Amino acid sequence: MRSMQRIWLIFLIILITGICTAQVPDLVGNWTGSATAYFVGDGAYDLVEDDRVTLIVVEQTDRLITGNITYMHEGEEIVEAFAGAIGADNKTFYIAESKGYGFGTIISDDEIEMSYLEQGKPAIASIDKFHRIKASSAH
Repeated sequence: MRSMQRIWLIFLIILITGICTAQVPDLVGNWTGSATAYFVGDGAYDLVEDDRVTLIVVEQTDRLITGNITYMHEGEEIVEAFAGAIGADNKTFYIAESKGYGFGTIISDDEIEMSYLEQGKPAIASIDKFHRIKASSAH
């Protein structure tokens, strides 16, 4: 009977250790995607002129990230810095910019989706879908 209890105890320890050591996803790199937004009073439309947003995660320390979001608006390239955090579930992430907040889901190693909210006049809500830009290897 004691040997069976020991086996279950060892199994439980292995299971708990596996849960506690879930690997934090690596978001460092360049991501590109599109953004569709809704502006109160103006309706829904593509947020950026060339239908492209670039998210660059410059640094990651455990579950904390920092970087920039770049897009074109009225012929001008806009670069906004952000700081963020990956949730304890390793599937959600959150960013704060100077004007608003993003709430995201890590879909895979190379795909994320983020909902962005900005208060003010007009209030803005957008959905951004990003894919990791793979470094091309020289042949």
